[in-house]
Amino acid sequence: MVVGSASLGDWQANSDIDLVCMVESELDSRAREAVSALHGNSKDEYGHTIDAMYVTKDGLAKGPDHIPSVVASVAGILQPESTDGPLNWATWLNIVQSGVRVPLTEDAALTAVGSASDGIPIEEAAARDGAIRFSRANLDQYWRNRIGLSEQIYLLPETPHPVSDFEIEWMSLGPARLLATVLTGRIVSKSEGGELAADRFPEFRPHLTAVLDSRRGSDATRTWDRGDLERSLDLARICVRLGAED
Repeated sequence: MVVGSASLGDWQANSDIDLVCMVESELDSRAREAVSALHGNSKDEYGHTIDAMYVTKDGLAKGPDHIPSVVASVAGILQPESTDGPLNWATWLNIVQSGVRVPLTEDAALTAVGSASDGIPIEEAAARDGAIRFSRANLDQYWRNRIGLSEQIYLLPETPHPVSDFEIEWMSLGPARLLATVLTGRIVSKSEGGELAADRFPEFRPHLTAVLDSRRGSDATRTWDRGDLERSLDLARICVRLGAED
């Protein structure tokens, strides 16, 4: 099943391809060796990193809270016992809301995976509740700390660094998409998260419009400065604060 940006209508030229592979049994050493080479070589062979989580049908039914670890490729590197990455309720909700099944036969068409699809043992209500909890926790833990790290790297006078496209996009859109999940119960793309944030916080609309234009390649010459990053971090702080509220 295809998940991530490719399943959410937001796949960009530099995006990875994210998969959830439902397998009959846990991968043995021979299978892990085979898929490790596939993921490790994907960037060179296909121009994009192909990452995947390998999980059994029983594991999908149990949910991520009851799976100690999975075999998963993260950034092209296979991890035999991954405990983070895609192993979370946001992935489970992504599967039932917008996942795309990829048949094994070459001539078969792609089919959207719905909550009632045969062979996908995930209850959407449980996945939605879990994804909201995960998003709140991720905002409070990862993103709260990530804001501080960005300040240290880019904004302190003694440690000046050029502000990258990645940093602006990551800090502007990452927290925004998680807040969207908290507020709507949906998994949204980075771009939709930015659009929803622009509607909710009109004072950030010009900034988010510029970020989205850059992400979509319509403003490839755009450069960023400290003021742009400060606006990104201001928005991120708001998302973290609102995401922590019940």
